[in-house]
Amino acid sequence: MFVDVGLLHSGANESHYAGEHAHGGADQLSRGPLLSGMFGTFPVAQTFHDAVGAAHAQQMRNLHAHRQALITVGEKARHAATGFTDMDDGNAAELKAVVCSCAT
Repeated sequence: MFVDVGLLHSGANESHYAGEHAHGGADQLSRGPLLSGMFGTFPVAQTFHDAVGAAHAQQMRNLHAHRQALITVGEKARHAATGFTDMDDGNAAELKAVVCSCAT
C-alpha cells in the first residue's frame, strides 16, 4: 500500500487554513452591529431585526463549528501521516534486521 504522507500533510495544512478562514469570517461577522431600529421603528421592522439577529447568531455558531471540524480533520490527517511514517520506518528497520541476520 502506498500512502503519500506529503499529501496528507498538505491536506492538513489546507484544512487548518480553511478553519482559520472560517474563524476570520466569524470575527468579521461579530463586528457587524445589529443596532436596534436599524430597519425602522415600526413593529414589523423589530420582528425583522429579531429574525436577522437570530440568523446572525446562528451563522457565527456555524462558522465556529466549521472551524473546529476543519482543525480536527487537519489534526487527524497529521496524526495519520505520522503513524504511516512511523510504521514504515519500523518495518524498514525490521526488514533490515532480518536481511542482516540472514547474511551472517
